[in-house]
Amino acid sequence: MEKQREKPKEKDEELIELQEELKRLRELKKQKEINALEERKTNETQEKEKISQEEEFIPQEKGTEIENEDDVESRLNKINEFITQNLSNLDEKTYTEHSGAIEAELKALEREIIGAEGLIEKEVTPYERLLESYPWLEEKRYEFMYTIPQQKKNLNDYQSWRKEWSKVFFDYARYAILHVIYIKQIAAEKPFSNFEDRQNAIKNIADELVAQGIARFLTKKKESLRVYWRSLDSWADEIYTWAYEMGRLDPIMLFEIRDARLEFSTLPKEDLEEIFNILARNRKGKVLKLEEGQIAFKIHLE
Repeated sequence: MEKQREKPKEKDEELIELQEELKRLRELKKQKEINALEERKTNETQEKEKISQEEEFIPQEKGTEIENEDDVESRLNKINEFITQNLSNLDEKTYTEHSGAIEAELKALEREIIGAEGLIEKEVTPYERLLESYPWLEEKRYEFMYTIPQQKKNLNDYQSWRKEWSKVFFDYARYAILHVIYIKQIAAEKPFSNFEDRQNAIKNIADELVAQGIARFLTKKKESLRVYWRSLDSWADEIYTWAYEMGRLDPIMLFEIRDARLEFSTLPKEDLEEIFNILARNRKGKVLKLEEGQIAFKIHLE
């Protein structure tokens, strides 16, 4: 496995990396545009009742900003067109020259997209996303939710408490892109760190998720939990789409799934192996058994 990694990268591998980098920059640009629009709306609201000469310059500033964005989009489109239509047909020497130029252009575009002041929004934490869906997490009148109701005296309250917190726990795993959760580790994270009896509370919530069939314990001591915030069938479709869009003709190794750095990249190994089997059953490819018990998947391009 390691020997394969150490080999010089083939042209197709570099092409895939360039396509991935292009995709990442497009996502950055999209986030920039969203932030700029939100900032513009905020500024317009704040300046709505002001009258000054500065207002005369606002259309010009906006026009310049849009023009710059169009320039970035145009350059991204040119790179994408060159990669998809021309690059694979070049000889190795010409390819090397062009690929270096493309990488330099991608780096320049990244600096333009993320380098301007105020274009990149502060990263939103999983807890901050939780607050958008569950504002009661920080409301004083709901402080009682951080204490486990007594099951024998108030069974209904206890069951309601478990179900409500199971929703929070499930969404936390989804927002944080966690497929496996360790009880001790999450006990130190908000909002779960606010529980009076953290370990016991989290285990109760985990039991509820398991009872609902959307999670399972990985150890007998219930120290870790696999949370299925997306089904394996859904992940199988996404991995196939990713491989299809990349035009992957060669067998896909597990380490390549990891290197993709996408939401499915951190799936447990056994889940990835099962996903390969799902795709094979759906006739979207076949599973290849390699040395030392390793497997790979070769997709069928329709």
